[in-house]
Amino acid sequence: MRLIHCADLHLDSKMEANLSAAQARERKAELLHTFARLADVAREQKVDGVLIAGDLFDSRRVSAATANLVLDIMEQAAEVEFFYLRGNHDESRDIFGGRKLPENVRTFGHDWTYYRRGDVVIAGLELDRENWGSMYDTLDLRSDTANVVLLHGQDAAQPGAENIAIPRLRGRNIDYLALGHIHSYQKSRLDSRGVWAYCGCLEGRGFDECGEKGFVVLDIRPGQVKTAFVPFAARQLREVVVDITECVTITQLQAAAEAAAAGISPESLVKFTLVGAYTPETQKDLTYLSKILSRRFWFVKIKDDSRFRLERGDYAHDASLKGAFIRLVMASGRSEAEKAKIICAGLQALAGEEVAI
Repeated sequence: MRLIHCADLHLDSKMEANLSAAQARERKAELLHTFARLADVAREQKVDGVLIAGDLFDSRRVSAATANLVLDIMEQAAEVEFFYLRGNHDESRDIFGGRKLPENVRTFGHDWTYYRRGDVVIAGLELDRENWGSMYDTLDLRSDTANVVLLHGQDAAQPGAENIAIPRLRGRNIDYLALGHIHSYQKSRLDSRGVWAYCGCLEGRGFDECGEKGFVVLDIRPGQVKTAFVPFAARQLREVVVDITECVTITQLQAAAEAAAAGISPESLVKFTLVGAYTPETQKDLTYLSKILSRRFWFVKIKDDSRFRLERGDYAHDASLKGAFIRLVMASGRSEAEKAKIICAGLQALAGEEVAI
């Protein structure tokens, strides 16, 4: 038996935190298209079932267009069973607006639900405030079947309404514990028999979700469960650190950023974090830098964590207007951040450049 383990698709997410309105609409559509591509892969590779370990949607209120499209996608893959366990984001039982679920969609409730397919049992339970304490003792799995368990929550040492106490699931005849809630791939031994894994999300939505995103394929054979993580996202989110200490001109800043981002796909969303030190001579025009880098990647964000570097003696004997200006600012009682901002703006003005207020 072959299964796909996915989770945390967060369909219908607004996607407006960093993106323009047009980009947010495009990215929102891409998340839906990724789910459609997943269904196509399941059909083409003759996968028996798709395990959705929670948070298929981003909230309990989903647009009718999105809900209907998701049902249509699953219905068109009629030869594949979809095992849908709701998470903390899509907890509403009326999320599909009363529309009848396709015949190939299986759901779970607040008590353990078991689906047996030959020698394989797929079990799942949706956590709530009533069952989180008792769920570990009520799980009933036989040792002579291959057992896959779906849960959605945070891995923890102790149980809770949103916690999964993994130690409490050891010795319960679980071969694969399919988890949702954590948006990065993680896999570890559960006990001598089984493993647990978060498959991560299918698509990253923010820069706290950088790196490869995808799903896990399970190949279940008598006495053996093999797993493999499959990268699948349409776009990656990457964070790149750029040390600008040795940069003076804007061209050098651009070159440093491009070198740090070498090998990243042009279709990616890239966050450049500037670090190191800069001086009054550094041409740190972030608006221009963002414009240039945006031509190379689908989306660019720049975060400036660099620090202003100026020793008090650097301009002590400079008789120019620039030297006098810098000494005046450095002698003021302002904070270091304010001094840096004033000096950079003043030098721009002295050079005849436009100063952004």
